[in-house]
This record gives sequence, C-alpha cells and structure tokens, in this order.
Amino acid sequence: MSATLTNLAMIVIAAFAGASLILLLQALQGRRRRAVEAKRADGSGKTAVFLFRNDVLVDASDDALALIAHRPPQQTEFAATIAALTCSFPDLPTSLTSHAFGKTRLNSPTHATLSLCLHRTAHSLRLSVRDGCSATPLAQLTRNIANTEADRLRDVAHHSPQLIWQTDAAGRLIWANRTFQAHCAEDPARPEALQALSDVMLPNAMEEGNTHRIALRPNDPDNPQWMDVFTVSHPQNALHFASDANAIMRADDARRDFVKTLGKTFAHLSTGLAIFDKDRRLAMFNPALLDMTQLAVDFLSTRPSIDMVLDRLREQRMLPEPRDYASWRDQFAAVEDAAKNGTYAANWSLPNGQTMRVMGKPHPDGAFAFLFEDITAEVSLTRRFRTDIETGQAVLDAIPDGIAVFSQSGTLMMSNEPYARLWQTSPDTMLDLRDVTTELAVWQAHSVPTPTWDRLSDMLQTLGPRQQWSNDIMLDDGRLMRCHTTPLAGGMTMVRFAVAPPLRAPINPLSSRDATLQIVKR
Repeated sequence: MSATLTNLAMIVIAAFAGASLILLLQALQGRRRRAVEAKRADGSGKTAVFLFRNDVLVDASDDALALIAHRPPQQTEFAATIAALTCSFPDLPTSLTSHAFGKTRLNSPTHATLSLCLHRTAHSLRLSVRDGCSATPLAQLTRNIANTEADRLRDVAHHSPQLIWQTDAAGRLIWANRTFQAHCAEDPARPEALQALSDVMLPNAMEEGNTHRIALRPNDPDNPQWMDVFTVSHPQNALHFASDANAIMRADDARRDFVKTLGKTFAHLSTGLAIFDKDRRLAMFNPALLDMTQLAVDFLSTRPSIDMVLDRLREQRMLPEPRDYASWRDQFAAVEDAAKNGTYAANWSLPNGQTMRVMGKPHPDGAFAFLFEDITAEVSLTRRFRTDIETGQAVLDAIPDGIAVFSQSGTLMMSNEPYARLWQTSPDTMLDLRDVTTELAVWQAHSVPTPTWDRLSDMLQTLGPRQQWSNDIMLDDGRLMRCHTTPLAGGMTMVRFAVAPPLRAPINPLSSRDATLQIVKR
C-alpha cells in the first residue's frame, strides 16, 4: 500500500512539472512574438531605450549606452542622457519639469525621422528614441551629438583668452583662434611677434608637456611682452597654447627688487640675521652674522641645515660650552619650536668672554629667524655700574654718621648701615618705597619734639635753590645729635645725622688699689 502511494505521488509531481514547463515555454514564445512585433512597429529595431528609476539608470539598450559612452566621469548617467538628447529634442527639459505622468511624444525639429517617447510613472522614467529611416540605427542622433560637441569645442577654442594655434610639420600656421588673430592684428610689432611665435611652432622645437616662457619683444627691454607657451605634438601637426605672463614677470621683478631692498637693509644692520626655511635650511643671512660668528661665506652660501650651523659654531667656539653637547643639540628642537612661536630669547656667554643675545622670531610658512646681537659692551658696562654702585654703598656704610639721600620728589634713594642702626630700621625695608613722610614719622618717634623736623620737611620738598644748614636734636635716650642737610645735583638732598659724644668721659671703677691714692689718704 505504501509503495502504491509513493508511485502515485511521483506521477502527480511529474505531471505538475510538465505542465509548468509547457506554460513557461508558451510565455517565452509570447514574449518573443511581442518583441518581434515591437521591433517591426518601431522600424526594424532602430530604437534606443533608457529606463531610469529615481534618476538612476537601471537598464538601457546597447544603442542607448553608445550615446552616453563618452560622458565625463563627474557627470551622472541621467544628466548625460538629457544632455545628449536635448541637442535633437530642445523641448525635453521642459517636458521633464512638467511632472506629468503618462506618455509624451516629442519630434525633432531638425530631423523628421527622429522621435522621442517619454513614459513617466511615480518612480520611473522610460525614454525611447526612434530613428525611422537611417540605415544605421540612431545614426542621425549620433551625428547631432557629435556636431553639437564639435560646435561647443569650436566655441570654447575661439573664445578662449589663451592664444591657441595649430601648425603643420613644417611650422606653418594652419589654424588659430580669435584671440591669436586679435593679438597679431593689434600688436604694432606684429612681424616680431610672429617671428617669436614661429620659434615655437615647430612640433620638435619644444618638448611636449613643458611650458616655455618667451619674450615677444626681445628688442624692447623697457616694454617686453612675455608669454607662457605649452605645446602638444602630433605626428603631422602641433597644437600650441600661449597665455599672458606679464603679470607673473612683473611679480617676479617686484619680488626680486624687494629681496634686493631687504638685502641692502640687512647689510647695514649691526644685528646678525639668519633665516631658516620650513625645511630647517639657511635661506638668508647678512654680513653682520659673518662678523659675529666668523663663519665662512662659502659655507653659508651652501644653505646648510641648522644642525650643520650649530656644529660649525661649536668648532669656531661661538657656542656656550655645555657639559654634554650632544644632548644640548638634541634639545635644540625645543629651541626651534620656541623660535617659531617667538618665545626664544637667551644670552650666550662664549668662552672668549663675548656675550651674545640670541632671539628667535617666527616667519610665515613654518620658517623662523635667529637674531644675534653682541652685548659684550653692554654687559661690561652693566657690570661696571654694578661694581661702582656696590663700591659707593660700601663707602657709605663705612662712614660712622647716618646718611640718607632723598630725590627731588621726596623719595628715599639710598642710605647706609649707620642710618639703619641709628633709627632702628630693618634692612629688609630698604627695598620698599619710602619717602619723606615715612622717614619723618620714624625720626619723630625716636627723638624729643622739636620744630627742626618741620623745617627739614619743608627743605626736602622745596623746589629751586636751597642752602645747607644744620641743627641739634636730642634723641629720646638723652643723646644729642647734629642734623646736616646738603643740597645735591638734580634736586636731591643729603641728610647726615652725627651723634654728639658724651659731655664727660664715663667713670670706670678701679680694679686694683692705686698707690697715689693710698699716699694721699695717709
């Protein structure tokens, strides 16, 4: 029983498969028959069909793909199709913007055998182009596209601002655009211009792909006309493109003049200048750098790197001697960054006793400059001033009288150690800003009230000629003190306090018996 059911099932499956195969064959025959009828209706298959879904090409016939085979890479297939068909069907863009669903038929206004059928749905667009009588399918549309492209290229060539011309193998002019013709017609030196251009008309006179700059007026140095000429060589002819290079030449001349002006300016600077480009190579230097560093001009003219310059400076003993030069040079990368940021400034104390102030300044495009200034005289002068000041202060401290010097505005300029001990002033306060008012308060606090302080205050704040005077003052501990005031140059005043000695010598007790006193007592 089970075997019988199995055989029956196999018979049913085979019958179903046979019926499906018959239906599939009938569908294929019907589709082929409809395709043949469509080809007959369209005129022996001379039809190109494009199918777009949401402006994306999803299917196309071979003839349709041939129409857009040479589209630019950046142009979409939809835009290329519309551009190719618009040359024969000018109303196509208007029909596409109408957004009307259904079928629309357009006829070419220039060729009666060409027609275009648009079938638009909600998400798709079918474009069918039919050529009714051409022997080659869509040959007329292809010719229209080619003619349109040729007209466009011809229009571009004629209206190009460049001079475009074509020469044969012998260098004879066979074609030129309007710009070339206008240039030769308006140029008063037309024979010279044509002669100069003839030098580059031969296909072998210039290397293909290179631009050469020529002067059309070589005999007129005051008013030359420069052209950049680019040549494309072919076996039988050559195509030349020339553009005006006068602006470039003027810019180059201005740049050279500016560089010369900078060079003359830098040559008179007493500060050494070294400019390094973004590749860390020396781009410019001035004579002062040679004098300061003793570097040879032949070495600097080779545009050495900054590492080479540092090594040569070390050989010339023009660098501070670090304990580890290798690590110091490695750390110079941080110095470069600081120079590029404009934050590097240091004083180099050289082994020969010379002192250099080195500063880094940033420049555009990653370049940076180092400025070298010899400050040896300045440092020596500063040291001498410091020595003089320290010597003068030591002299004042050696004087037993208290001395204070006030400026014309009443500010305490300097004082000595006896003055600080006399008025019990802390040395730490000597760096503070102190004036007459502050010092008078200290003097009055350590002395008996007297009108002398008022007179002294008036003198210290008086502008104009003054006379020196002195007066006695009693301190709060009973000692007498003489106050002297002396006018100095620049409106300054020196006040000197001399403590008077005691009226009688102190009596000291005897440590042993005096023989004379013993005799008197007897």
